Amino acid sequence: MNELKARIVLLVLCAAVLAVTVMYILSENGGSDSPDEQYAYAENTETASVLPPEDIPVPEETAESLTEMSVTETSVVPAETEDADEENSDTGETSASRTIITSRVRKEYDNNSVYIDMENIQQLPELPVGCEITALTILLRHCGFDAEKTDMARNYLPTSWGNARYEDGKTYKDSFFNYFIGDPFGKGYGCFSGAIETAAKNYIADHGGGFTVMNISGSHPDVLYDYLAEGTPVLCWATDGMIEPEYYETWYDNETGEQLDWYLNEHCFVLAGFNMSADLVTLNDPMKGIIDYNINKFETRYDQMHRQAIVILPEGGGVPETDTDNTETAAFLNEIETDGTPYGENIENE
Repeated sequence: MNELKARIVLLVLCAAVLAVTVMYILSENGGSDSPDEQYAYAENTETASVLPPEDIPVPEETAESLTEMSVTETSVVPAETEDADEENSDTGETSASRTIITSRVRKEYDNNSVYIDMENIQQLPELPVGCEITALTILLRHCGFDAEKTDMARNYLPTSWGNARYEDGKTYKDSFFNYFIGDPFGKGYGCFSGAIETAAKNYIADHGGGFTVMNISGSHPDVLYDYLAEGTPVLCWATDGMIEPEYYETWYDNETGEQLDWYLNEHCFVLAGFNMSADLVTLNDPMKGIIDYNINKFETRYDQMHRQAIVILPEGGGVPETDTDNTETAAFLNEIETDGTPYGENIENE
């Protein structure tokens, strides 16, 4: 009996030693399955970085490739395009979890390629839903003005919380074509070309003039490319990351009674270039930096945002010789489609 007890005690001690050894091995190897502990993420999941945290060693060649890439999963920048531009690219790190390309100077041009390099300005952190006024700031600075995005948002952008009223079972609010609905410093829907045209004209009038603001909304995409070929970048609308617009809300215009459908994912930027041979457009994006997208996807989203576009020209400057009064353009200017198209930076703070 004593011998049996001794064997049992010995077995228990061996099991305890084995358990301690296993726990020690697991603790040495980490063992966390939580993605939050393995990677650093930005608050906006659409622009979340896949960069490892700083305390994890990164091989030199891997770190270099991460620095050169755009971190948005919705980007369609081809690898060959990034390699071609690598020697002429300057990157800027705006936070520990986001690396963006802020300049891409191209020195070689051909008949099918245009690129206008200009300063990139990020809307974050001050203007989480202020892509439109930030894009205008980019354009004004390219024209030589000392514009500042928060000043533009605070003093020149026409804003409204909607002035909602209810009549005959319908909700009436101000139009996002004429006002930024919400607060670009916090939460809001966004705005279209009328509000940005007003901001641009008022700013230029207050700062010496010399430029003409042209609202070319309704223009065929070819008209935008004609402006670029003449050296004029175009402020225009599509969607964030060129993703499909998502219906959110319907109301009726306080002034006209017109039905207005708001769609999430609306986004505004400066069209800075194109490469017809590669089927790419290049955008100076207030959220993502300098980024390329497939030209057909861009044109689809541009159409869905009702072909909203603005250019700023020196007074007396030339206008590309294109037919901006064609039937297709007139239809876009005179009729608003309501079957799954426009608008919207997310109502929630991005």
